[in-house]
Amino acid sequence: MNESSGIMLALLAAGQSRRFGDQDKLAASLGDRMLGLHAAEAAAGLPFARKLVIGSPEHDCAPQWGALGYQMIANDAAAQGQATSVRLAAAQAIASGASALCIMLADMPFVTNGHIGRLIAAFEQEGGTRTTASTRHEQPMPPAIFPSGALETLLGLTGDTGARKLLGDALLIAGSDHLLTDIDTPEDLAEANRIAKQNE
Repeated sequence: MNESSGIMLALLAAGQSRRFGDQDKLAASLGDRMLGLHAAEAAAGLPFARKLVIGSPEHDCAPQWGALGYQMIANDAAAQGQATSVRLAAAQAIASGASALCIMLADMPFVTNGHIGRLIAAFEQEGGTRTTASTRHEQPMPPAIFPSGALETLLGLTGDTGARKLLGDALLIAGSDHLLTDIDTPEDLAEANRIAKQNE
């Protein structure tokens, strides 16, 4: 992939973390840095045409996100569900004339640069016209790449399911349970820290 391919990246970081208690999930420590930085760092080295974080410009991670080349897009309606972030990302992609939109979740810290690269390669091998998504146990999920033809559909999403319901016909790229782990609870984070420490 090169920058002229026009794939825009949106890292969704506006979730309410209801299952995590009072603490800001993305500001919690995983290893030697905040949870919200891991996925951002994995994708930062890939030459996306543009990189966004959909979240709060006041977030503790915001300075580091900016240093990694991400532009902050505030989501003032985050309490209404993840679909609000997807709609913002799709609107930005349409306005930018992006050829595709890659959606990642900021609470998936073990996604690798290599996995994202495989998604991009598969998407481009299909001609850049077919939605391409990650999968474990045959369940499609982010990270996922949506071609420009799907962006108007993303604008119509509602609720807290995000774009997952649009992945039924996607080309699927498998990832391991570990790779596609998302952190929802303090117990999830404790387990992730245990695994990270083992892998040091």
